[in-house]
Parts: sequence; C-alpha cells; structure tokens
Amino acid sequence: MRFYVRRKGVENLFPPCPDCSNPLNPYPMNPANPLRPGSPKRKKSSSGGIIMTIILVLALAGGGVVYHRISVQREAEAAELAARKEAEAKAARARKAAELEAARRAAEERARAEAAEKARLEAERLAAEEAARKRQQKKPEEVKPVPAEPKEEPVVQEEDPRLEIFKKPVLLVSLKANNAANRKLFTDAFNLALETGRYDLYADFLRSNLERDAVKVIKFGKFDVSMYDQSPYLMRANELYQLISKVGAETIQEQLKESSPRYFYPWLFSDPSDPLRLFLRTMAREQTPKEQWGGILRKWAEFWMKTSAMPRSKYSSLALACAMLDPRIASSPSRLRASSSTNVSTTPLTLEQVFEYFVEMDEAHELLTDITKLSPSELLFVVDVRLPRSEMDWARKKVRLTRKGWGGAYSMIRYRMDRAALGKDPYTNYTFQEILDEGGICMDQAYFAVNTAKCNGIPSAYVTGDGNRGPHAWINLLTTDETWQSYGGYGYNTGHFSHPHNRKSKHESTLLQGMDKKVNGARLDSSLDYLSLADLFEEMQKPDCVRVMLEAATQATPGSPLGWERLIALMSRPESGTKLEEWDALVTMIKRKFRSRPDYLAMAARVEDEYIFPMRDASTNKRNVARDLKKLEKETDEGRSDLTSAAIKRQADILMENGDKAGVASLYRKSMKDYARRAEVFEALMGQYYRYFSQDQEAVLQLAKEAESSYNRYIRTKSDDYFKVKKEVAIQKKIAGYYEKGGNEKKAASLRKDAEKREKNSKKGIREEN
Repeated sequence: MRFYVRRKGVENLFPPCPDCSNPLNPYPMNPANPLRPGSPKRKKSSSGGIIMTIILVLALAGGGVVYHRISVQREAEAAELAARKEAEAKAARARKAAELEAARRAAEERARAEAAEKARLEAERLAAEEAARKRQQKKPEEVKPVPAEPKEEPVVQEEDPRLEIFKKPVLLVSLKANNAANRKLFTDAFNLALETGRYDLYADFLRSNLERDAVKVIKFGKFDVSMYDQSPYLMRANELYQLISKVGAETIQEQLKESSPRYFYPWLFSDPSDPLRLFLRTMAREQTPKEQWGGILRKWAEFWMKTSAMPRSKYSSLALACAMLDPRIASSPSRLRASSSTNVSTTPLTLEQVFEYFVEMDEAHELLTDITKLSPSELLFVVDVRLPRSEMDWARKKVRLTRKGWGGAYSMIRYRMDRAALGKDPYTNYTFQEILDEGGICMDQAYFAVNTAKCNGIPSAYVTGDGNRGPHAWINLLTTDETWQSYGGYGYNTGHFSHPHNRKSKHESTLLQGMDKKVNGARLDSSLDYLSLADLFEEMQKPDCVRVMLEAATQATPGSPLGWERLIALMSRPESGTKLEEWDALVTMIKRKFRSRPDYLAMAARVEDEYIFPMRDASTNKRNVARDLKKLEKETDEGRSDLTSAAIKRQADILMENGDKAGVASLYRKSMKDYARRAEVFEALMGQYYRYFSQDQEAVLQLAKEAESSYNRYIRTKSDDYFKVKKEVAIQKKIAGYYEKGGNEKKAASLRKDAEKREKNSKKGIREEN
C-alpha cells in the first residue's frame, strides 16, 4: 500500500527531530537527502586508503624478501647437489680407474708368471734333451746310492666333529616326529650334508632311520594311508635316499667338482618347488633305468644354469624334458633339403637352442600352451622338434589355429594322388610353406601337423599303422592339459609311435589312455610315491612290504599300468611262491575291470601264457583264449588288429606244444576265413601260418591254396580305389611267394603278373599335377 503525503502537511504534523532514529518518526530522513537542503555535505576521508596502500606495499616488500631468500636457498641446495654428484662421479671414475689398473697389473703378473713358467719348462726340456744327448755320447757313470730320506708319517686329518650328527636317530613315523627337536635334527643333518658334501654318510643316516620306521606304515599286512599322510619326513627321507643311493654318493661328489652341478644339487635338494620329487616321479613314470639317472641329472644341471636370470623352478620341467630326450633324436638332422637355387637353412636348432627358444616364446606369450604347467613326460613331445629357427617362426606366425582345433592342420594339406600312386616329388626344400602350397600324402600331412604343433608348444606324436587300405600316417595331440586326441587315423587301430625318451615303439593307446589325466585320476602322483616306497622295501629285502605297496599303487591309480607291471614281476619270482589260484584271481580281475583296455588285456594274456597255461591242459587253454578273443572283438569295437593276430598265435602255440600240427593248420584255415574282411589281420595270419610250416614244402603249398581261396572269396574286389587295390595286390604277391616256395612256380608267376596288371590299371585315371 502506498501513501501520498504533501510535504507541508508532513512538516506541520511531524516537526524536525534532532534524533533521526526516533521510533516515533515513521519516516526517518537521510542526512544526505535533498529533501533537507539545510543539511551540510560531509567530505570523504582519504586516510583509510593511504593506510591500505602502505600495508599492501609492506606486504609486497615482505613477500619479495621471502621469495628472494627461498630462491637463494634453492640455488645453494642445487649447487651443493651438483657438487656432490660431481664428487661421486669423480670417486666412481677413480675407483674404476683403480680397478682397471689393478686388473691390468694382475694380468701383467699372470702373463709374467706364465712366461716364467713356460721359460722354466722350456729350460727343463732343453736340459733334459742335453742330458740325454750326453748320456748317449758317454758311458753311463756309476751312480752312487743316495741314502733314503726318512719317510714322513702321514698326517691324519681330524674328522669334523659335526659329522657325529649322522649317527643320531631321527624319528620319521611317530607323533613325536613333528616336535621341534626332531624337526631341527632332521634339518641340521640335511644342511650339514649340503655344506660338507658327505652324501655317503648322509645316505647311511637316512637308510638306518628308514629301516627302523618305514615298516610302521604297514599294519596287519595292509597299507596305513592315514599314518603315511601324517609322516611327511618319511617320504622326504625316502626321496633323498632313493636319489643318493641310485645315482651314487661318489657320482654326486664327482659332479659337485664341475661348475653346473656344484650349484644344482643344493637347489635340487632344497628348493620349495620340490624338483627332487618332480625328478623321481618322472623317472618312475617313464621307467628310466637307474643307470641313466646320473647322466640325466648332469644334463639337467646344464639347462638349469641357463635359467639363472629368472626363478629357476619356472622352467624346471622343460629343462628336465630336454635332459631326458634320447641323444639319437637330439643329434638327428632335419628333413629339410638343401638346394643351390634357394637360400634355406636346413640345420636344426641344437637342444640348448630349442630350450632357449621355448623359454623366449613363453616369456613373450607366443605359445598356445603354458609350458610351465606341462609335465616333463608331456614336454618330451615338444622338445623333440628338429627344425631350423626359420621354420619354427613360420609355424608360429602362419598357422592360425587354436590348440583344440590343431587337428585341422592335418587337413590343411591338400592330398595329392600323383604323389601317392606315381611317386611324384613336388618339393625343393620340404619347408612348411612348400608343403602347404604343393600338397602331399598322409605322411606329409602328419609331418606338417605334428611339427607345427610342437613349434607352438603343443605336445604331439607322429603315428603310423597298417589297415584295410594299406600303411597310413596320422597324429596324436594333447588338445587340453588333460586329454590326448587322435586325428587323421580314419579308424585304424594299429598305430604306433616312437617315444622321444628312448625311441621305443609304443601303441598310441599309451598316449590316448595311459597319459590321459582323466583316465589316471588325480592320484597318479600318490601312486608313483608308493612305487618309490616299494623300491625302498625292495632294497631292504622285505618282499611282503613290497607287495603291499605295489597293491596300494594299483588301487590308487588303476588306470596306470605301472603298478600292475611291477606287481606281476614280483609275483613271477621263484621265491615269491605265487600259487595258480593267485594268478587266476589277478588275471580274472584285470579282464573284468579293464575289458575295454586292449593294453591291459594284452598284459593278462602274457600272464596266462607264462604262468597259467603251462600248468593246465591244452584244450582248456585253447578254449580260454578263444573266449578272450571274442570278448576282445566285442568290447573294443573289432579289437586291435595286432592283439587279434597275437591271440590266434597264442592258440597255435598251445597246439604246437602238444605236437598238433593238424590243429594249427585247421586253426589258421578257419581264422583266415573269419578275418578275411580285415586285410591287415589276414596278412598277419598268413605270415604266422607260414612260419609254423616253412620247412614243410607240401604244407606251404597247402597254405598257399587255402590263402588264395579265402583271398578270392573275401578280399579281392573290383574296386577302383587305388589304396584298396594296392593292399589287395600286396597280399596277392605274398600268396604268389608261398606258391613259389611250395614248388608251384607257374602259379606264382601267374599271380604276380595279374597283380602287376591290376596295380597298373588302378593308376590309369591318375595324372601328374603341373
């Protein structure tokens, strides 16, 4: 609300009040208000501004002084730091100069000493020559006997009193084994052995305590697993003793004089990663003879020394695999060919360079596997690669496949019929790039897939076998950290590979089942430890305890044949007194539990042949073998060709032991008809049949007639499949050979002529590629 009041009325109603803050005055007037012209104007004072200016000037001046002082202080500190660095640099240069001067003087001293030594030796040589020349010119002078000097008594060095610790008992299996005093005694003895190198005394110390305590883990003829698990010092003492006793204390002491093992053995015995256990388990898994242990350890030490710039345990499995590789493989050439038209290196990397390559690639994360997690047994199938660095780099960079999909590398190589049928060789250098460009046959496909896998850190094996369509090559790959897979086998079941540790030929089931971690279970390591304890009882001549531990090993890991093989070997000893009923029980159990494992069935068959059949009548044995053969065919999808032919030979052996040649002939006549549709089995049976009757010409001729009859009825076809015809022709030529040895050369010549014609016709549609 607004009020409008005339000035005159206001002046009359409210006279001017000297106190403008009078509460009765509703409209206090501003002294500067122009409505009051009578009020004089006040002058503005300048003293406040002057004071503020002075304060500001003083503040700026003070800040400038402070800044100046800080600047001077910083410059002084910088100068002092520069002077200190310069002084340190001068001191370092002076030290380096002094060291160089000292080294120069030492070198001069060595040179002078060597020169003096050479001069002395030369003077002695010249003096000796001069004396010899004079003796030849003059008559020998009479040499007066020189009185013998009194012999000095040999100085007997005092024995280190600390070695008395090796005579003290230490508990290995007991509740008191884990008390502080016992643990200290065990540790002190171990450390003293490392310090003094007296592994001979230490081995005696371990053996005496093991002989007393090891049997405590066996109660009432059974292995007490809980007692064993509560006794860590027992396993540790046994591991140390097994290595020292099998390698030999003298061998270790000799190796300690060398540069690499001098530092290697303390690491082997004491590193937290437990390389000693890794070594013992690997030796047990690969069944390496103890005579080879010392050499493997020396090589392992050499590779171990190459890992000094990193945690040495990281690549200990890789180093051990390199040390275990068969020397014949390590020194073999590559399959590359030298050519004057191309500049391709054919020299493979040395084993040391292979080790360095995989370490380098793992550090750079260039591999498809984590090689630090693979076992030495698996890495053996990596480090056996024999290629130059250029090929290994090509395989790593050019083949773009995953680890699980690496089987596809086999089919990357185009199949060439002209190479298979006409012998066409399209290669100049046989490099990976050339194989990929030109194509090849099964052996080229397998070579390409296996070796490119190895270059990427994938364990792989080159497998070969025979089948209905003739010889073939394919691959096995460790596609995951647990499982091996076969690729390119096309149903062949006779595949074998050469093991890189000893070059022994083994069936591929050794990889597909024997090394499969899912088959073996998580307790394979425990099983290997039990086998090590069995070795201890073996040395202590306690066969009952040995058997208990072997049975414990088979129960811990039924899928591994290691325990079973050792158990059979123990039972076969004459002193074991194994009864027929025990052999029967063992074989029956193996056949029941492992009816789908051909390798286990072969093991059972061997036991029967050696320990059961000789104690039974021939007719019963023959029936048992025939029954087993039917089970083999049923349980394993037509069985394994090699095991099938072996089972038939077992029946023939039983008949021949009783002089029943007619029975043998009848057996093979029937078997060749039964297995005629499996050409590789038929061919094997013909060879067995011939070996039984090779000295009887009439019987050989009869064999040829029976084989030809089955061949014409079941095997010979009108197929235009080159490989099938090639297999048929090979069998036909063998039959011709039997006719020739049986005296019918005309029939033999006719069969050979027909075979060559068939083989020639099978190649008609095949042309060489440009």
